[in-house]
Amino acid sequence: MTDTLATTHPGLTWDRQVGAALTAYGRAGTLAEARLLSLSENATYLCTFTDTPEPLVLRLHRPGFRTLPQIRSELMWIERLRADGAVATPAVLPTPSGERAASFPGADGTVQHAALFEFAPGAEPDTTDFTDVMELVGRETAALHTHALEWRRPDGFTRPDWDLDNLIGAASLWGRWRDNPDVALTSGGIQVLERAEAKLTRELTTYGTGAAVFGLIHGDLRAANLLVAPDAVRLIDFDDCGTGWFLYDLACALSFAEHDPRAAGWVAAWLRGYESRRSLRDEDVRAVPALVMLRRLMLVAWVHKRGDTPFAASLRPAFAAQTVELARGYLADGYLTAVRHGR
Repeated sequence: MTDTLATTHPGLTWDRQVGAALTAYGRAGTLAEARLLSLSENATYLCTFTDTPEPLVLRLHRPGFRTLPQIRSELMWIERLRADGAVATPAVLPTPSGERAASFPGADGTVQHAALFEFAPGAEPDTTDFTDVMELVGRETAALHTHALEWRRPDGFTRPDWDLDNLIGAASLWGRWRDNPDVALTSGGIQVLERAEAKLTRELTTYGTGAAVFGLIHGDLRAANLLVAPDAVRLIDFDDCGTGWFLYDLACALSFAEHDPRAAGWVAAWLRGYESRRSLRDEDVRAVPALVMLRRLMLVAWVHKRGDTPFAASLRPAFAAQTVELARGYLADGYLTAVRHGR
């Protein structure tokens, strides 16, 4: 994969691609301002224009990370969710030729892709009000999963599989947690995470991947991908949607805060919201600690892989040490004990 991020100024190379992307949408000539909103797997910009009062949100895809058929499939699901009234999410805006995604020359001559969305009101939730927000998110996630179970995907629909190998194994797009040198800085860190990985692998293998527990999910429903407004909680950025454990979406909601002492209360709130729309079995709920640990190990690899982004860099090296302590609790069956031992 060719990485277009500049080392010292991560936004600069991305910024130069905004005009090329908007040219493909026929909107470059009226661009007034493009402000970087987030930089992670992709770069997302809030764009304002001289010919309309409404801003738009432009997502520049990281070259080599998603194929064009995968991007089109993501946008297809978003359109279907909106058409069926399943969840609130911003509309996808097509190119002048009617394409869901745009393709244009990248900074290094390779083809780059982009997606354009309507602007949606709302703000990322703060952990101070996570309990209320998590219950709402649980309800919306249940609606998302119900739609996924009922929707017949069209021919050509293709998204990643979020199984063990693709999340923390050899096929992971972010590498493996062992690649993060911060783990070795914590006494016994490598051994603890090895044991945690072995345990979650046993538990999730037993849990299985049947159609009732494993299907199309958002794959990254963390705080940064929620817009909370007085009228609704909107789900955004489906770039990681794929087939995985349904309750992996709960694990994603805890991203980067799994070690917070309030996590058990947030999980309980999420489950209350979810079960108000879709029932869960005891074995589903008992799988939650393993799924949260799975997500956390993936994030340890992500923090290292995306260390050239400001957010990932800000987490190091403490994130690895916090993960080791979380894993110790998980190994002792002392993490999220309320969900592990019944509700």
